[in-house]
Amino acid sequence: MFEMVDPLPGALRLKMPRFVTAWTIVDLVMCSLRTLELPFIVAALFLLGRCEAPQNELCITGCRLILWLEFSSVLAIALTGLTGNIAMLCRRHWAQYFCFFCALLTLVNFGIMVWQTLICFKGSPTLTFSIAVIAVTLVIMLRTALLVFNLLSLFRARLFFKERDGY
Repeated sequence: MFEMVDPLPGALRLKMPRFVTAWTIVDLVMCSLRTLELPFIVAALFLLGRCEAPQNELCITGCRLILWLEFSSVLAIALTGLTGNIAMLCRRHWAQYFCFFCALLTLVNFGIMVWQTLICFKGSPTLTFSIAVIAVTLVIMLRTALLVFNLLSLFRARLFFKERDGY
């Protein structure tokens, strides 16, 4: 009924490995979920801008800086991740650079998360601070596991593109 047309006549037609395709879809979903975080950060920045507390001006300035860094990293992760993963599913070799940059930005986001926890819970009771550190540690462990599988799939994709395109 339908006839397969090869988009590149004479080119070697290889299927992308299933592992790469599966983790590209998982990362696409994860980056899409990161975009849902953006309106909440914008709302927090708006509310923090409306806060008038001269006695806590240093704390508010630190929180503003952290929120702007968080907003920038989440936006960059979303843009590079969505672009890279969609292009990876379309089997474009340049997509791997976007995906590797997204992975690097995820590591930067880990640092921002740790810094945010240390700033926000400084001076809190010991139990509250301990719970916050445990929660951040668990989140980082989960995201690191996902990042490791994503990097494995990206290295496998690099081999695929090298085999298919010759570079």
